[in-house]
Amino acid sequence: MARNHLVAVIGTGSIGMRHLEVLRQIVGVRTVAIPWRQERIHDLKKAGYAVVERLEDAVCWGATLGIVATDTGRHVDDGLAAVENGLDVLVEKPMSTTAPEARRLWRAADAAGRKIFVGCVLRFSESLNTFRTLLGSIGPLHSVRIECQSYLPDWRPARSYKDCYSARAGEGGVLRDLIHEIDYAGWLYGWPVALQARVRNLGRLGIASEETAELMWEALEGCLVSVSLDYLSRPFRRRMSASGTLGTLEWDGIEGTVTLAFSECPAQVIRSIQTRDEMFGSQAHAFISSSEEIGDPRLATAKDGIKALAICDAARRASTSGREERVDYQ
Repeated sequence: MARNHLVAVIGTGSIGMRHLEVLRQIVGVRTVAIPWRQERIHDLKKAGYAVVERLEDAVCWGATLGIVATDTGRHVDDGLAAVENGLDVLVEKPMSTTAPEARRLWRAADAAGRKIFVGCVLRFSESLNTFRTLLGSIGPLHSVRIECQSYLPDWRPARSYKDCYSARAGEGGVLRDLIHEIDYAGWLYGWPVALQARVRNLGRLGIASEETAELMWEALEGCLVSVSLDYLSRPFRRRMSASGTLGTLEWDGIEGTVTLAFSECPAQVIRSIQTRDEMFGSQAHAFISSSEEIGDPRLATAKDGIKALAICDAARRASTSGREERVDYQ
């Protein structure tokens, strides 16, 4: 596979640094960091990273690919700047704060002839892909339960959670922060036509964004999919169970295990030893290969990113109306 790429990483917080470090390990790929905070420049250079202050400078250096890893509220503006400068782009999840804003970025990229992808890295989880492969073995599905529950103050111990974008009503909240679950639900079971939801701020954390969300919809052949998300639970849980007529399949995203159980048979447990950096590395390879016209079906497209946000938008409407609401994918 040909490799001679310079990737501009816009934003150098925790996720931006992970992208920089993972890309550093790929032969034939170079990186240039574009920090949002100017005081980061010295530290990045000291750590051995190439750094510029402006995206235009990165393009002059020869950047052809960009990763947007800034706060969610900046994703569209930073993505627009990248495509306008001729880059194909991977935007960290969520693609934007709302589906209409994400569509604006997608249309601009399409008009410029650039590719846009979304950083839904769990699609590259070995254990989740094992779950996906085995899903057909348990027969027609009738019930799926997805849970992602954690305690927001534990996310970034060195920084007050109230100062992070997660706490802001128009930028954070569990629907946006935990959109991985909504994305892989659509990826695995199909995108819902309509849904019911309850989205709440219970006042437990003193933040403006939603702290909990419960979603439910009907997938193919009447299978009910329910998704539970919150910022309030300890210990951290990320898991999914699917029940079919022949058996049950369970995924533990923290342990990296998949458990397959049939009636009157010992449960089979399949464990992955994939590291988080290896998962990000798989996504990075897929993104870079996309510029070489080598597609990877796991890579989330801009349309996927818009669909996931459309589900979030519908969930807020359903919570307000108390009724089932259609999902607007247009």
